[in-house]
Amino acid sequence: MSHYLWIPFVILYYIIYSCFSRINNNCSELIIWYQQKWFWITFIFGAICPFWVIITRTSKNLLFDGILYDNIMFLTYTLTIICLGGADKFVTHQWFGLGLVVLGSILMRIGFN
Repeated sequence: MSHYLWIPFVILYYIIYSCFSRINNNCSELIIWYQQKWFWITFIFGAICPFWVIITRTSKNLLFDGILYDNIMFLTYTLTIICLGGADKFVTHQWFGLGLVVLGSILMRIGFN
């Protein structure tokens, strides 16, 4: 079970990354994209730690760990953006699509049993 110690680090990483993304998207500076401070902070932070490369080195079940990593990444990022108010302007079809993605990941997990 010690090879799943990466889970809290991935959750923390994607919480911080989604906060940076939210700030970057709300940046009211109307300047060229390559001059924006938050663009570069988000870009560098997004590329700073390739967790998947680390996980594959210690994985005992690569298929399960891949789906687990993707679900943790998706849910953490999405829930953080929702909590930060980034989904305030979602319309019905966007919430429906989000629900379909969650349902699809649940159905994939059921297929492993």
